Amino acid sequence: MTGKPKPTKSAKKRRRKPREEIVDYVVAIEGWDWGYSFSLNSERQPIDAYDEFRHLQVKGRLLRPPWQKTERAEISLLPSSDLEEERRRDLHPIALGSLHVTQGAILGNIGIPRDALTPILQMLIAGKFNFVLMRGSRFRHRSAKVNSLRLETKLTEDDVALEGESAA
Repeated sequence: MTGKPKPTKSAKKRRRKPREEIVDYVVAIEGWDWGYSFSLNSERQPIDAYDEFRHLQVKGRLLRPPWQKTERAEISLLPSSDLEEERRRDLHPIALGSLHVTQGAILGNIGIPRDALTPILQMLIAGKFNFVLMRGSRFRHRSAKVNSLRLETKLTEDDVALEGESAA
């Protein structure tokens, strides 16, 4: 036998997937709407005999990131019983929801625990919530994942400091 080194399985180096850039999205709340529907479930093999849908839509002006072409934002918060503390332990989500760019606005769909809906509505009715803050991936192919959601009465110093970082 010759003393030649054994060739490696893969001569190519593995490329690591680049880390997703995290972006802060801030919406100044200008209005909101809430819808509710309750009906008999008409699916062929329903899990539940009833179909219930709650839908909270927050509308406003996108403050950050500053490079987005549209200022309009419509964020739908979708309450789900699957996100209640006892039921969500076995979930392995990749995001809370997503944002999508359209010609006229940025549209978002974000799941929230069902029991969070009542206090959120109370704060909106009282006019206390002024901002929706989201953190997620940068838009790619007109879509972005949302990893965190906050509704706030005012922006903090940390939130204001994010403005310079997001523009980079």
